Amino acid sequence: MSSDKMEVHPTRQELLKLKKRKSLAEGIADILQKDLETLIISLIEFRKKAHVARDRLYEKMDYAYSSFFKAEMKIGSITTKEIALSSSTVEFGIETNITKGVLGLPFSIFNLVKENNIESRSRFDISETPVQLEEASSIIQEAINFIVKLAELTAIIREILELISIKRRQINRIRFKIIPQLDATIKYVELILEEIERQDAIRVRVLQRKRKQRSTKKV
Repeated sequence: MSSDKMEVHPTRQELLKLKKRKSLAEGIADILQKDLETLIISLIEFRKKAHVARDRLYEKMDYAYSSFFKAEMKIGSITTKEIALSSSTVEFGIETNITKGVLGLPFSIFNLVKENNIESRSRFDISETPVQLEEASSIIQEAINFIVKLAELTAIIREILELISIKRRQINRIRFKIIPQLDATIKYVELILEEIERQDAIRVRVLQRKRKQRSTKKV
């Protein structure tokens, strides 16, 4: 990135200001770096949670499908469809709450809401329904909880990734643009001041030599 110097007046006061600005920029970059490390650690933790939730979801779905196929083999596909069509409908809703997460980042928390009381009664006619079909229905309802949890974790991971991207851009801007510009400007001002001091020293020596010459002539 560009490290062109800034337009400043080459004075000692300006040099002090530039050095303070550089120190401040380095401090901000360090803070942002710590925030970035915290976010990365949090990202790893949430990805682990998402991996666990995904595995549990697959386990539930595999078991539910296995139970369903066993029931279908027992009573036949036509009877299975008839039972499914005559069963009560299950309705779900999602409630969303906002909570503060890592570095105060707002996280969306999803809660599964059952619109009807499906736990108080069976969805099927027990006299006609094999136990495997009841098991499949029950396990599917459990799987839905993991689907909601996985959606929640995915949303959180997306928020963390977005903030990580922002932090990285901020750090890169400071470290690869602002600080190099300050370094170039500080070097420029120091060179100008050194040249001024050198010219002043030369003028002082010239004046001293002239004074000495005048003193010698008078003697």
